Amino acid sequence: MKLKVFNESIIALMLMSVFSLTAFSQQIPAAPPVTPKAQDHAINDNDDININVNINLEKLKTTIKNLSTIQGKQVELAMQDLGKSLEAGFKDFGDNFDKNFNVNIPDISIDIDNPARLSEDDYKQQLADGKLVEKIKNYSKSYSVDGNDVLQINNTFGKITVNTWNKNEFKVDVQMKFGARDESTVNYMADGSSISSSKTGSVVSFKTNLFNGNSGNNNRTHIEINYTVYMPASNGIDITNRFGSVSLPELSGKTLLRVSYGGLTAAGLTNTENDVKVSYGDANITDFNSGKLRVSYGSLKTGTVNNIDAHISFSSIDIDRLKGAANVDIKYGDGFRIGTIDKTVSNINVDAAFTNIDFDFKNSEAFNFDVTTKMGGFDFNDDKVKCTYKSTDEQKGWSSTKTYKGYIGKANTNGKIIIRGNFTQVNFQ
Repeated sequence: MKLKVFNESIIALMLMSVFSLTAFSQQIPAAPPVTPKAQDHAINDNDDININVNINLEKLKTTIKNLSTIQGKQVELAMQDLGKSLEAGFKDFGDNFDKNFNVNIPDISIDIDNPARLSEDDYKQQLADGKLVEKIKNYSKSYSVDGNDVLQINNTFGKITVNTWNKNEFKVDVQMKFGARDESTVNYMADGSSISSSKTGSVVSFKTNLFNGNSGNNNRTHIEINYTVYMPASNGIDITNRFGSVSLPELSGKTLLRVSYGGLTAAGLTNTENDVKVSYGDANITDFNSGKLRVSYGSLKTGTVNNIDAHISFSSIDIDRLKGAANVDIKYGDGFRIGTIDKTVSNINVDAAFTNIDFDFKNSEAFNFDVTTKMGGFDFNDDKVKCTYKSTDEQKGWSSTKTYKGYIGKANTNGKIIIRGNFTQVNFQ
């Protein structure tokens, strides 16, 4: 078994070890080029380039970990500045990579020691120690529905758990939990918070309304608004949840999800028009039929996917099995992996920057491919993958951009894979 290796620069491998939210990196010093070895999967053609990558991702990871305890609006503003700083730094690096590259992780100017919400462990401990007073409010409401009705939920600071049943009815139970160091503060929070609901046309909506402003003192407080939902699996759902997780069973109705500062777990989204966005959290979906997926500052893991249109930033994407088509834009991520590519796949289009791509074709039959890398690399197993064209430096002089064309299994097939990568390592197994 031979392993073909085309790699423009060891820079790509250096970068891939840095751009991971789960790993940390302080500084990678510039180093002189070394003679490449086949087992290193890298060829360095850039003898005149020195790069000093200095990005403190450990600080970024710690900052994001603290987000669940900070006031929402302040976090959004701070993280918008963070995203702009990171993207600006990477853009400058791509335009002028022969200079030092620095991304300054901005300080989040929020009082972390006096958050609006204690962590779950701290809250339970302080309750047990008698340091906090707790007040719980319960809410329940049901609506009779038909197959055209959509359930809409807008929540902050809590979990949303959806269950399915055979009744033509939406039922929503909410537990509102408030904690503070004195009874007057707890009463202020609880009395000023409510759940509003209505049915307008085909939309049944529930919204969390929290007390206005702070409680008037500096006591640490805890807010937890948890929804438990019962609905038919075939009805549509529209959920917005901030600072909390969402858990879904298998749903055949159209699903619109906006989850920020919390995770998503879904057993199966079988509709063809799903629209999912997860920010600052992980998304785990067992089966995804078709639709849009946007994940930033987290990770996306799926089981079987039919068709997917995904935009991934500062995140990873892992697909166990692809059956239809994939259109993926991934930037500054921890990698794009497809475990099994079915023979039914029609096309895969990838636009990537500062990441790596790993596709497994062991169980695939026939695809054509067109791979272009700028300051990146292309590795493949030539027992399965045949490269029929590679652009060379002799054609137009040295270029950081290389193009590779060929086929997997059999030539002249309808299935096609197109990859455009900047500072990206592409691997075909």
